[in-house]
Amino acid sequence: MERSKRRITIVLEPKAGSISLSSFRTAIEQLTVLLNEVASELSEPKPRRISWGLVQLSLNSLAKISVEGVEEDTDAIAERTSSVVIQGLTELHKGRIRPKYFNDNALESAQKLARLTADGLARINVYTDLPDQQIYLEEQLAVNVSGILEFLDYYGSVEGKLELLSGSEGHPLFFRVQDRVNNVRVRCLIRDELLDDALSAFRKRVIVSGIIKSDNSGIPRTISVENIETIPESLPQPEDLIKPSEEDQFEIRAYGQES
Repeated sequence: MERSKRRITIVLEPKAGSISLSSFRTAIEQLTVLLNEVASELSEPKPRRISWGLVQLSLNSLAKISVEGVEEDTDAIAERTSSVVIQGLTELHKGRIRPKYFNDNALESAQKLARLTADGLARINVYTDLPDQQIYLEEQLAVNVSGILEFLDYYGSVEGKLELLSGSEGHPLFFRVQDRVNNVRVRCLIRDELLDDALSAFRKRVIVSGIIKSDNSGIPRTISVENIETIPESLPQPEDLIKPSEEDQFEIRAYGQES
């Protein structure tokens, strides 16, 4: 007997008699982005992109859209993603604390969903088919996300292991560095001309320099990379740093002979 898949549903309740096409489209797009970003974080160190399928669409007085993962090899990640998304949205409604597995793109998508309540929608309900897993999105959630994403821009560097080199058509290339100081993953945006440098430094310790965007607590989140420096696996020993040159060694030997 085939096991039923866990689905996530979003319900749009209009203030008037109809829902604008732009609001409907935004809800679908941002829910998809939110699910994919959380799934990517959940499946580290090998991020998986989930294929989501529309399994229910109702357009009566309320618009009800249900989606679920459509590929068997990603069922476990898809199910966990649905639950993590509801939990994260609930935490965002309560305060200005970044939920686990919510990167900046996920936060921005959650914010855009919540702001639809100011664009002709009375309420937005998001839930899974598990008990006690639902949340009503309100403007306060968008305000809380703004508090988390209060960026401070400055030139600086992060040090850590270069991981996950990625890129797709129409989107900037990026890799991630596991920042050694703050123990967070930092998304590093790179220009095409730095791709070879990033490839040669893959899975190595690096110092990445550029314009850093940090959150309101000062934790770096993204960096527009200007330079990638690989850190040697083994550092030079003190005797290597003060080792005399051949000329100095000759002078020392000559002096010893004279004495």
